[in-house]
Amino acid sequence: MYTNDDLKNLSEEDKKRQRNSIQLQMVMLESDNRKLISEHNLLDAEMRNLRMNEERLRINLDEKRKRYDMVKNQIAQNEEELKRMKKKLNVL
Repeated sequence: MYTNDDLKNLSEEDKKRQRNSIQLQMVMLESDNRKLISEHNLLDAEMRNLRMNEERLRINLDEKRKRYDMVKNQIAQNEEELKRMKKKLNVL
């Protein structure tokens, strides 16, 4: 790399080459940065969407667990009632 003193002592043609080189590097970095910003925004939107889906799935799972427990309890109650009825029938 050139120091500031070296840059001052360059010929006009060398300065022009250096300027063009720096401008090219800047354009490439800006382009890369725009791509990264675009990817960042896309990833951010996808993560928000996934978080919302995760919340919906959690709510659905909670609802299914409640329904499962209710059905399980009803099955147990029905089985107990069946046992009582069988005992009554055997007594008759």
